[in-house]
Parts: sequence; C-alpha cells; structure tokens
Amino acid sequence: MRIVFVTTFPSPDTGGGMGRVAHELAAASARVHEVLLLCPGEDTSVGPSTPGQPTLVRVAARGEGDVLLPDLRERRKLQSLLASFRPQIVHAHDFGPLALWLQDWARSTGCPFVMTLHCLPSQAQAFSSLEKPPFTKRIANSRLFDAFVTLFLQRCDGVIALNQAMADDLRRTGYSGPVYRVPNGRDLAAYHALPPADVAQPDKHLLFVGSFARRKNQRYLLEMMEYLAVPARLTLVGEALEPGYLAELRDYQRQQGLDRVDLVGPVPYEKIPSLLARAHVFVSASRLEVQSLAVIEALASATPVVGLANETIDEFVDDAVGARLPPGTSPSEFAQQVQRICTLPPTQYEALCRAARERVRAFDWRAVVEENRRVYEELATARAIGGRTRARMWTPWLVAASAVRYGFSDLVHPVAARRRRTRTLARQA
Repeated sequence: MRIVFVTTFPSPDTGGGMGRVAHELAAASARVHEVLLLCPGEDTSVGPSTPGQPTLVRVAARGEGDVLLPDLRERRKLQSLLASFRPQIVHAHDFGPLALWLQDWARSTGCPFVMTLHCLPSQAQAFSSLEKPPFTKRIANSRLFDAFVTLFLQRCDGVIALNQAMADDLRRTGYSGPVYRVPNGRDLAAYHALPPADVAQPDKHLLFVGSFARRKNQRYLLEMMEYLAVPARLTLVGEALEPGYLAELRDYQRQQGLDRVDLVGPVPYEKIPSLLARAHVFVSASRLEVQSLAVIEALASATPVVGLANETIDEFVDDAVGARLPPGTSPSEFAQQVQRICTLPPTQYEALCRAARERVRAFDWRAVVEENRRVYEELATARAIGGRTRARMWTPWLVAASAVRYGFSDLVHPVAARRRRTRTLARQA
C-alpha cells in the first residue's frame, strides 16, 4: 500500500513515546509498503526514496513544544507531491497543525484519514506539560479544546485505539465513528536478546523510564526507597517535561539523603536495553498511562514489573509477571512487593522473567504493521463506497496563522484566488 504518516515531532527522540511510535511505525511499515513520512523541519525538503525506508518529507515549521506551525507558503509543492504519490491512506498520531492540514487534504481528495490516539480523549491536556504559558494552559483546560478534539476525531474516517481503556473512553466522550484496536509496537528482538538480571546479586537495581512529570509520580518512588529493606539503587530516566517538578525531586532527594537514587535525565532510546539488562525490577507509580512503551520494553526484556494500577499496568501486569497494586497503596507496601521479588529464589524469579517476556510477545512491529494493513484496507473500501469528498475546515485558519507567522507571499487561499481570477476575467470581458 501507499501510506502517508504525519507527526508533529521532528525525530524519534522528540515527543516521548508518541514521537517514537510515529517514526518507528513509519520505518517498520516501509519494509512492506511505500511510505511518506511528513514531519516538521528547518526547511521544506524531500529526502531520497530508498527501498525499505520511508521517504522523509520535512515541512518548514516553527513553534514551541508540540505546537509547530507549518509554513504553508509551500503547500502547493506538498499538494503536488501528495498527488503524485497517490496515497491510499493518511495516518496521523497527534492533533498538531500539520495533521490538521493533512486531514483537510485527505477529506478534500477522498483519501481515508485515520488517527492513532496516544492519549485518552477525555484527558488529552493531562498528557502534556503543566508548565505552559498561562494563555496556552487556559486553552488546554477549556471547553474549546475539548470541542476541538471531538471535532478532529469525528472528521477522521476511523480511530485506532491502543487498548480497551482507550476505546471505552472514546465512546464515553461521544465519538461515534469506527474504532480499531491496534497496540503500540516494539522491535522485540532487541529486548528478547537480553538475559534476565542475576537476582543472586546482593545489590539490586530498580528502574523507571518516563518523562519527569507529576502524572508519572516519581516522588512516590523516592518515598518508596526510604522503606526498602534490601540494598538497592533506583535509576530514574526521562526528559524533564516539567522542569519544576524535576527540581522538586532533586530537593527532596537532598533533604532525605537518598544517595542511592540516580536522576539521570534523558537517555537515547537505543541505550534503554542496556539499562533494562541490569534491572531486577521495573517500578512504576504513574497515575495515568494509556499504553506505556517503557512497560512493554521492560516485560520484553524479561524484567518483572511492580506498578500502581493504571491503564497500562491493568493491561499487562499481574502476579505472574510482577505485582499490580491499587492506586492507594502506600510507599511502604509498594516497597514490600519490590523486596519480595528481589529476594525470590532464582528459579521463581526466572519464572517471572519468562512470563514477562511471553506477556508482550505479540507486540512486535511486524504484527502491528499487519494489523494496521487490515485497518487501512477496510477504511479504503468504506471510502470507495461512500465516494464523496468533503470541504476543508482547518486550512483557512492555518493559512491565516501561517501568513501572520511567515508573511503573506504565496499565501492566497484557493477560494480567494478563484474570486480574484473571476474578477480579472470580468474586467477583461
């Protein structure tokens, strides 16, 4: 198939799991499909077309965080590129301006448009930093933003939900279109090659990977370390989504004298397997996780998981692979479960490790690409039967915003251009 992927994140290293999945899924899909990957860049450019690799289309964009406004003075070049590629599906991963423009293009040309949600629609604002400018924060917490999310989803031909929790949330928030359940994927071979940690080691290693943000609840894990009765070192890895929260954690660490806690910060995702290889337990106190890549990777690497109940922990974790604890569990009770696993006899610990790896065996990229193909074909068939194209909604606003940001050159809206041509012809007649 010919697939266009679109993401607001310029590389796999940006945007957390949402950015990684968009780029990695495009790469995995390119092994069996023809793929264009549209994402922001310094300038608008088209990369080389290499068999087995996505063709990377950079769109000049500027902005802050996850709101990068594309320079739509180049939109005719992009429209020409898309027309020559003749995509059979457009697949988005976020609500960014580039995805809005692609949704309009798809609807006006009759191409199916599908979105993989990486957040619960009822709590979309909770998945970004709380440390936003006041104006942006007011918008994110307003009914206007909720209405925007609802409208964007309703204008999709279908929505891909990562799990049942997301599918249920979609229905509760009023989405009535087709919903398909397709999980996140990973290159599991890189994790299956890792041997389990040696539980006989006297010093145990605990690990959590996730952005430093209040919903990730790393403070709870620091408190847990105060009650742990076995020698252990906790490593916390992630970008500072909320820098103020990371500063609070560092202050708490100093005040409590937690010298066996390492607040590492961001690490290239290629190095995560080496961290998991020496971790005896992956610990998570996150309050909200739709389908955490870090938990999938931990299980795939044969690392038992102890976590507070959330959407991800509920989906993957039980006594067979670690411990799932109620949200109200105290740090001392959490520490007891970590200690229990760290002191298991090697045969029992290794049984947990084998079960953990088996739990996520179906989450390999090859399986996900095949599931997506079935979704694409169903949507393409439905659109062919439906037949009609629909008007653009976002483009006039994006063109206006682009004009303010980049200038007015070549930014005449098609309707205005037609009117101008009509007036010119009338004068000539």
